[in-house]
Amino acid sequence: MNDITGKKQSCWNKRLKKCMQDAGYTQESFARNLNAKYGTQFTQKTISRWVNLGDAKNGIKGFPDFDNMICIADFLGIDVGYLIGETDGDTFSLEKASSYIGLNSEATKAIRKLTNPESEVSVMRKDMRAAFNSFLSAEGFPHFFHSLFDLYLTSLSTQRIGDRVFEDFDETIDFIRGREYSGKIERYELNEALILLINEIYPIPSLSDLPIQE
Repeated sequence: MNDITGKKQSCWNKRLKKCMQDAGYTQESFARNLNAKYGTQFTQKTISRWVNLGDAKNGIKGFPDFDNMICIADFLGIDVGYLIGETDGDTFSLEKASSYIGLNSEATKAIRKLTNPESEVSVMRKDMRAAFNSFLSAEGFPHFFHSLFDLYLTSLSTQRIGDRVFEDFDETIDFIRGREYSGKIERYELNEALILLINEIYPIPSLSDLPIQE
């Protein structure tokens, strides 16, 4: 087996195993459900070869045929390219979207769940997307985000306190108290920024805004 094939097979084994675990499948239940949907005849032993680097002793590879790869990827709702390491996102569309907005695939999928929930009717999806669009495109959103980022940096510096070298115990205490104070101020500013953002998007109505019938 050449190095390129070996790397792709190793990626296939690891990612298929993870996808099965995330979906709650055992090797036996995965084979059973796959067979029920596509009319295949896979066994638990076959699945075991796919997720355990084949059967080197008997010279059996851990890859299925390409047609079966397509069935497996379709069953899991992902691209074959993810299973063999061509993309780090579940799908090429996910990788492109993540690359464009600069977020990792998990963050992009989390946004997708909010704006396109599979359990909701199409009208609800449209409203959810509209609400999210209003939030992200509001003039006050950058201020809210920067307040959130300030809190993130303070939290990060506190978590990495073990990487710092202090001259004495008093300096350590002063640093911790300083981070605690900064965190409180930044939480307050973040809360204020969120309130301003919400009021911008959804201004509080007044009596003058209501139509009056004479």
